[in-house]
Amino acid sequence: MTARRIAREIAVILMPQLPKSRAGVEALEMSSLIEKTVRMLADYAKQNLLDAGGLLEKTSFELHNIEAEHPDNSRSTQVLHPVTLTTEQLREQIRQLERALNLVAEALDIPEMTLASGTSSLTVPCKQCGHTNRATVEKFSHQEIRDFLVKLLSAFIENKSEIDEYIKSTRSKWNVERMVSIDRDILRLACTEAFFIKEVPINVAVSEAVELCHRFADDKAAKFVNGVLSDIVEQAKEFRRTGQFPEYIRSASQPQSPDQHPENSDESLEETKL
Repeated sequence: MTARRIAREIAVILMPQLPKSRAGVEALEMSSLIEKTVRMLADYAKQNLLDAGGLLEKTSFELHNIEAEHPDNSRSTQVLHPVTLTTEQLREQIRQLERALNLVAEALDIPEMTLASGTSSLTVPCKQCGHTNRATVEKFSHQEIRDFLVKLLSAFIENKSEIDEYIKSTRSKWNVERMVSIDRDILRLACTEAFFIKEVPINVAVSEAVELCHRFADDKAAKFVNGVLSDIVEQAKEFRRTGQFPEYIRSASQPQSPDQHPENSDESLEETKL
């Protein structure tokens, strides 16, 4: 896990409690926030390990039942003989094992390993065969994470209205405020990267958003976010080239005065009475 990916995950968690100004973002006690968020992510990883264990236990139980219910074992009382599985039975067990492996892979990506500079050697012994796996984990400093996090959140706060207008302008015409909150937050962060953080390639901003959906939401959210972002890739490229918002984005993102709101006009009130 890179420092930027850690910063993105922290940003997703912080979005609902985000200050309204850049000064507020810079005043955040980032070290304590990072520590708190890492604990949350570590708890998520531990839950993944528990879920993976549950899936493996379920697979073992189902295989036992298949053996017990097979005609070859109808008279067996103690020892069950191995039986032949159908391809469909095999596929189902493989699907569960793949899901368990994915959960374990996510759990091993615990951000606590990456919150100090330098490298660390990780040793994982296998209890069954006795073999020991060793890996070198690259670590990052708090400052590197903090810098990208502040840059990302500050860019979002400064350009929130324009970002939301870009999202509304996609073919789906989504109402941003009516989206599922986690989908909306990931979309907003991805748009912020795609338009305003030029050192991050646009395709990387999109793929990282999809990964965030897999981590914090589900496959449906990942497809939704990928579809919306695909609609604004060309606009992001154009903005990076010119540094200018198109007229329809500028006009739509401007705050309206009270007399521009239909609900405050005499005509609107008259229509309501009718």
